[in-house]
Amino acid sequence: MTEYKYAKSMSQFYRDVFSRELELGDVGNLPQEFVAAIIEGNTDTLLINKKLFDYDSGLEASHDAALKQLLLTISLANIAFDGKFEGKNVRLPVDYIANIRNSLVEIINIRPCVEYLVVAIQLLFRIGDVEAAVTLINNNFSVLSDSPAAFRILLMICMIEEDYSLALPLVQEMTAKQHLIGDHWFTLLMVTCAIYKLGGHPDSYIDFRPLLKANEFPSDDDYKWLIKQEESNGKVTVIISCDVKYYYEHAISALYSIYETNKDNFNVHFHVYNIDDATYSDVLKKKSTFPELNISCTTEYFSGMKGMNVHYASRRFIFARHALSVLNSPILILDADCLFRKNFSETIKLWHSSDLVLTESESAPFWEKALGGFVYLGGGLTSKIFIDKVASFIHSNLLNDNSVWFLDQVALSAAIDAIGMPGDISRIDSAIVYDVNHVGYSLLWMVTTVKNANGKYSDYKKSLIEKYNSI
Repeated sequence: MTEYKYAKSMSQFYRDVFSRELELGDVGNLPQEFVAAIIEGNTDTLLINKKLFDYDSGLEASHDAALKQLLLTISLANIAFDGKFEGKNVRLPVDYIANIRNSLVEIINIRPCVEYLVVAIQLLFRIGDVEAAVTLINNNFSVLSDSPAAFRILLMICMIEEDYSLALPLVQEMTAKQHLIGDHWFTLLMVTCAIYKLGGHPDSYIDFRPLLKANEFPSDDDYKWLIKQEESNGKVTVIISCDVKYYYEHAISALYSIYETNKDNFNVHFHVYNIDDATYSDVLKKKSTFPELNISCTTEYFSGMKGMNVHYASRRFIFARHALSVLNSPILILDADCLFRKNFSETIKLWHSSDLVLTESESAPFWEKALGGFVYLGGGLTSKIFIDKVASFIHSNLLNDNSVWFLDQVALSAAIDAIGMPGDISRIDSAIVYDVNHVGYSLLWMVTTVKNANGKYSDYKKSLIEKYNSI
């Protein structure tokens, strides 16, 4: 693990997780709100520099110089944050990265201390200078043995690079020293998944024991069929699951994009959680307006759950198992906030007659090896075994209040391990079918982590609304 190919190209979201919270130690007389604004993402380096000239920190000269240079360097590194590029994955220029690295080396030489060393590691990781971050950790490991940030960053790199032999001693140390894990949701996710990939079946945070047991599912009576498909026409049925709010914000636009690009290829099924009368009426209206899509609709009612957003994201796979047994068609599970850009008939040629089609991405950790926003179930034995295992895994965890981020993604990846790779499974590059950078050749565009960002996705969505809302 010396080139760090995947760690360098992984989603900026993951680099941000462990580099947002910076501990600078004593900042003297500098205004707390000024320092906090820089840590939170201020990129106005020129203005920060001007203000620093006016502030007397009251600290010893070398401490003052190092602190002020560090604040300026933080502002330079803030440009790497996921939100600065509206969720797109952008690699910073090599010379820009080098300038930040050189500045951090100077700062550590001016004031050698653990706080600044840890911040330097976090900033290097944020800007994608993975080698430099790992080198700093390795060269100073004796003084970083109690640093949560250092351990978490190293484990993140191991997970992305799929180097579980190197992850093992980290996990052993972190589980022995609980403060290295703390209650950080993402650290808990990494440690739990690492234990699983090392051969264990952890039972807390996320419970992997359902993989060893007989499948368990909720009652089919939990699902209320409000609108049935008019006919069995041999088309693939797209399943869009969402709550009422997301239906109006995103799912309707997804429907428009399907009609715009694939009205002859798909049936559309809305699974709207806790549907109300107005939304039911709107789905009926859409069915009448777009008869080619053979729209159907179901609901299930639940409330007061911990982590409702996790329930919304995860329950669709439990429902998909039920739908596959009821609908006489293959199923394509999509995110409600995706938009179709290309005709499906061309893309489907890439996987021929496969019964199960999942995305794949090299620069993704275990829990994102198959994206939940694009899952094709042909209805054969392999896809049924797969979705049964996914649904049982999710159902068992939700029953135990393990409604944690990425639960659905973990279930998909664990189910792949459980069923192996029979010949009727196809894996397809996520950029081809489900792209966050909104390239022209992708079948679908997915919304970025900045859901209201301007750009091609937003422009396309607005054009669909303008075209079809008045129909």
